[in-house]
Amino acid sequence: MNAQTAISFDPSQTRHWIERELKAERIFGCGLEVVMQGQPVFKEAFGATAPNGDDPVTADTRFWIASMTKPVVSVMALRLVEDGKLSFQDPVTDFVPGFGHAGVVTATGDLEPIRRPPTILDLFTHLSGLTYGQFGSDKIHKQYAKANVYDFTSSNAEMAARLATLPLHYQPGSVFEYGMSADLLGRVIEVVTGQSLDSALEDALLQPLSMGSTGFRPVQDQLAELPPSAVQANIAPDFAKAPSWHSGGAGLFSTVSDYMRFARMLRGRGKLDNVQILRPETVDLMCQQHLPPGVGYGDYTGELGISAPWPKNGLSFGLGVAVRVRDHDDIPGGLGEFSWPGVSGCNFWVDPTNDLSVVFLTHAPAHRTTHRVELREAIYGGMQKEHVQPRAPPTSNASDPTR
Repeated sequence: MNAQTAISFDPSQTRHWIERELKAERIFGCGLEVVMQGQPVFKEAFGATAPNGDDPVTADTRFWIASMTKPVVSVMALRLVEDGKLSFQDPVTDFVPGFGHAGVVTATGDLEPIRRPPTILDLFTHLSGLTYGQFGSDKIHKQYAKANVYDFTSSNAEMAARLATLPLHYQPGSVFEYGMSADLLGRVIEVVTGQSLDSALEDALLQPLSMGSTGFRPVQDQLAELPPSAVQANIAPDFAKAPSWHSGGAGLFSTVSDYMRFARMLRGRGKLDNVQILRPETVDLMCQQHLPPGVGYGDYTGELGISAPWPKNGLSFGLGVAVRVRDHDDIPGGLGEFSWPGVSGCNFWVDPTNDLSVVFLTHAPAHRTTHRVELREAIYGGMQKEHVQPRAPPTSNASDPTR
């Protein structure tokens, strides 16, 4: 019999890294869960729910997960695709009248007609031509600000109607531009289901997966604070009240345990605890690269750090998640890994090659790109491969009366 390879986990590097960041006040509180081979090997909460606060982070502490909302909304939309209620090739104008009709801004600031209508697939892959108004100073970004498209006091219907009046930043299908595509996908879900986005997610995903601590409403007595920063001022929802806009791109609050249930469902190819959320082949499709050859990348892409889904990171983009398509000497992770972080400092990834799932929640927006590197290095640095000789099967004993 050949020896088999098992992987064990030494948490000391990871714990040391977190304790160092707490001491340096780059993190004031966080939660982390690491699951390997279906078993939790690290599940701890650290620090306090507020800078210089006394209330400790616990398993019930909720964090604003920001763009980690996007994979959740993508899974919801994929359920509608499975049910035949939505198609990847459907034009977005079927659900948001007039979207794209204002044309596309050229490099000189002029307008040109769209060459083809943006599709639902373009929303999944950030190829729709939408951008984020907060992440640039060009004319198009100023138009976003003037139209108030990113507004937690509005609704998804109002957000979509405002976007439909604006030109696109790029021709559909030509450039990966990280922007409001997932927000618009959230509006499409509302149109298709006839429900608000929060109700649709609750019925189809959150309740079946027992994710009772995940939603768009901040729960004050369980909520970690968000420290003052440009992110807090310009991007985050108001933590003091429930938003009227259920942002499909950045609106959810969650706990480590809840989001790990979501990650484990994806690791199980759509199934968790006998609950089938997606078909296995749908999850496989979600976690394949969908960016076309020769695709361009918007100016903000580099700000995503090691999460940027471009060749220099060994990554591409699937349906709502980045996917690892090549090994990278400086970024540990297995082929087929899929992931996405949040601007709040939160992060998750699933690495099927190493049977590893990681959920890290914190509010540390100023250090998010550095933390994405260092946390990954600490976790993979603690993984130890061991050769295990399989046990020989018991020999048959014909005289055994129990046989």
